[in-house]
Amino acid sequence: MWRFGRKPSKVLGGTDLEGALVSASLGTDPLLRAGCAAVRQGDVEVGASLLLETRDDPEARSHQAEALGRSALDRPDEVAGLVEEGADPADTLLWLGHALLARAMSLPSGGTAEHKAVEAALHEARVPLAESARLNPDDAAPWAALQTVAMGLGDRSERERSWTEAHARAPHLVPAHMTRVRALAPSRGGSVEEMFAAAGAAADTAPEGSPLPAVLALAHAEYLRGEQRRLIEEGKSPYIVSMSLGRLHGEGVRELFRLARAWVSAGVPHVRDVQAHHLFAWAFHRSGESDPARWHLGAVGRFYNEIPWSFFGPARAEIARAMAELGVDPRQAPEADAEAG
Repeated sequence: MWRFGRKPSKVLGGTDLEGALVSASLGTDPLLRAGCAAVRQGDVEVGASLLLETRDDPEARSHQAEALGRSALDRPDEVAGLVEEGADPADTLLWLGHALLARAMSLPSGGTAEHKAVEAALHEARVPLAESARLNPDDAAPWAALQTVAMGLGDRSERERSWTEAHARAPHLVPAHMTRVRALAPSRGGSVEEMFAAAGAAADTAPEGSPLPAVLALAHAEYLRGEQRRLIEEGKSPYIVSMSLGRLHGEGVRELFRLARAWVSAGVPHVRDVQAHHLFAWAFHRSGESDPARWHLGAVGRFYNEIPWSFFGPARAEIARAMAELGVDPRQAPEADAEAG
C-alpha cells in the first residue's frame, strides 16, 4: 500500500536536480547497465551473453534488446559479426535490429531529405528483426520491435500484423501494448476511442502486480499531446494552449488512482517498473494529485524516462521541475552509474 509522507519544507529548484537524474534508456539494473557500458566500449560479446539468458522471459528479453540496441547504435557491424564467431543467429539479429532501430530513431527529422533517411533506416532495421522472428518463431520480442518499425513507416497492415503476432506470443508484454496505444493515437491515423479502448483493455486484463495498467496514463498523455499540437496548429499561443488544456480530472483520474494503487499493492519487481512509475507520476502531477505524484516520483530514484514527459518539453527538465514542486530530491537516492546512461 502507498504510505504518503508529508511534503518536505525545503524548497528545491528544478535546475538543482537535473544533474542528479540519469537516463533509464540503458536499463536500471546494474548488471545490464554494466553490460551496456562494456558494449559501448567495444566488448559486444557481453551483450550476446546477456541476451542468451532471457529466452524464457519476454519482458526481460525485449527490455535488454532495447537497451543493448541503444548501446550499440554505432556498432551494428560488430554486432552482426558475432554470428561468424558462433553467437546464436536469432539473438544476434534481434540485437542488430534494435541497434539499427535505435540509430533510425536518433536521426533528425523534419525536412523531406531527413524523412527519407529515417525511412531508409527503418527499412534496414526491419530486415534483421524479421529474420530473427523467422529463426525463433516463439519469440515475441522481434514482433514488438517490428511494431515500432511499422508505426514509424506508417505501414498500417504491417503494424497490425506485428501487434497480432506479438500479442499471440506474449499477451501482456508491456512494450507491445505501449506501442499499440501510441500507434492508435489520432495523430497516427487512429482515434481517441480506439486508443483508450486498447489502453483500458490492457489495464483491465493485466496480471496482478504487473505495471501494464500504466499504459492508460500513456493514452492520456498521447491525447493531451495531440490536443496541444492541434491548438498550436490553429494559431493559439503555447501559453494559451497550456492554460486551456488544464489538468486531468474526474473519472479518468479516479480510474488511474485505482489502477496504480492495485499495482503497487500487489506488485513484484519488473523491468518496466521505473517506466510505469514515471507514467503514473506524470498523470497525477498533471491532475494536481500531489501525494501519489510525489510517491511515484520518489520511487524512480535517480532514473528518468523520456516518455511521457518529453511530449511536453525536455524530459529531464520537466521531471526535475515536477520533483522540485513536489519536494522529491533524487540526490538522496542511491547512486546510479551515469556513464552507462
